[in-house]
Amino acid sequence: MSDADGYRYGDFVAIMKPMVEYGAEFGRLTEDLIDLLPSSLQIIAAGGAGFDWADTEELGKRGIWYCNGAGAVDEATSDIALYLIIAVFRLTSKGELAARSGSTEKYNETHNLLGKIARNPRDKILGCVGLGMIGSATARKVRGSIGMKVHYYDPVRASKQVEEELGLTYHDTLDSLLAIADCVNVSVPLSPATRHLINKETIAKMKDGVRFVNTARGQVVDEDALVEGLKSGKIFSAGLDVHYDEPNVFPNQWQC
Repeated sequence: MSDADGYRYGDFVAIMKPMVEYGAEFGRLTEDLIDLLPSSLQIIAAGGAGFDWADTEELGKRGIWYCNGAGAVDEATSDIALYLIIAVFRLTSKGELAARSGSTEKYNETHNLLGKIARNPRDKILGCVGLGMIGSATARKVRGSIGMKVHYYDPVRASKQVEEELGLTYHDTLDSLLAIADCVNVSVPLSPATRHLINKETIAKMKDGVRFVNTARGQVVDEDALVEGLKSGKIFSAGLDVHYDEPNVFPNQWQC
């Protein structure tokens, strides 16, 4: 193909997207963009877990393979999940903001408040929504380091060996898990089935004062419903590794 045909780089057979951040400026790889690719293309390889970056159904129709870097970010993401789980119980962000304020009055006020409302996560129930590689790594770290009990829901149940090794309790419905979890941790891929999986209705089924952590994708959570839950006190605190419309974050909305 020539430049005049619209294929500046010729009849290439593969595309590599080495990092999650690369290519984000033009959004998802949708049908409109796929139409511009040469017929010679056979495979797209992308760094990072998940596959929401590309319309894999459309790629499949054209015989183009799509593969991601599943497993590459398991340790990093599960570390962040552990950090956020501790943070939503200990309210470390609130304490840090008070210390950074430079105000003695704010510091003392927050110090006294945290002594009353922060909680020890040990022996509390962590409800893992999704038990893929990241969810499994999170469960292992949470049990081994801060002594939480781990319950989980996943459409595909783990083997008995994995459940015994990680000390897991399985729930065959999401509602059952949400009803008993002291902290809900979401670790699922983004797909049409999981978009807004956490919404006004599912939040209503959680325990009052639940803690919430999301290390999946921002759009798995209805952000307006989450803010409403925080403002009402239904959700006591939330730890987010992701936002709905990254890199756009609206801080004024989060003054809960």
